[in-house]
Amino acid sequence: MSGQVQSTAGATAPTRLPRLSIVILSRHRPQALALCLAALERQDHPDFELVLVADPAGLDLRPDLNIKRISFDRANVSAARNLGIAQAAGQVIAFIDDDALAPPNWARRLCAGFADPRVIAATGFTRGPDGLSWQAQGERIAPSGETFAIAVADRVGLGPRDGCPVSTIGTNCAFRRDALLAIGGFDPAFRYFLDESDVNMRMAARFPDALTAIIPDAEVIHGIAAGPQRAAQGVPRSLTDIGRSAVIFAQRYRASLPPLELEQRQRLCGICWGGG
Repeated sequence: MSGQVQSTAGATAPTRLPRLSIVILSRHRPQALALCLAALERQDHPDFELVLVADPAGLDLRPDLNIKRISFDRANVSAARNLGIAQAAGQVIAFIDDDALAPPNWARRLCAGFADPRVIAATGFTRGPDGLSWQAQGERIAPSGETFAIAVADRVGLGPRDGCPVSTIGTNCAFRRDALLAIGGFDPAFRYFLDESDVNMRMAARFPDALTAIIPDAEVIHGIAAGPQRAAQGVPRSLTDIGRSAVIFAQRYRASLPPLELEQRQRLCGICWGGG
């Protein structure tokens, strides 16, 4: 189904923070989306718009909010994000999932990282469904698709190291719009899993001297709600797209496949939370 904009958000007064577009992806989770939108309308960033890419049920929510609404009902997060990018008016574009809750200061804190002109991307810390445990903090992504932790106590801007850029989790990240356009946005070959990691790798290749800001206090709570691609507790309904994305990623970046079997076996058993 092609994207269709149903309404637009008006501009607000200019500020020192860059104008921000917050892109929300939603598919078949209207209850979670309603909570996400309630949190986003309370953001204290002085100049932002909401861009919702969703199925028909999601688009019908909150008609009182001034939102750019884009119709999309296919299982491809990269294609959905690209539709949001195309309609975003902000200098910076942030992404959040429909099952995430952002405190009122999230957007402002995430955007503050772009005060440094060398920063082209930013990511915050993400808590799990209990609102206490960490799902993701500072990490780098390797060409194999594996991540490894970075010890971060305060806001920091980091460039790639040994071919490993900073990883930006898809439900708590932002990019300069011009940089996203320069690399062609997200690759629809990554329908689900490693979609933002591929962007991290391509941005590092295109802008090797640029930085990604890690901002610990730009927090969201990721509910990991059940949906078309996963059941409760992040258990995937199918490993097809996960395996396909892992193979494409490893081939593209000339790396061996990571030991995915144990990790995915744990996900199927509901032992650990899934991403996306």
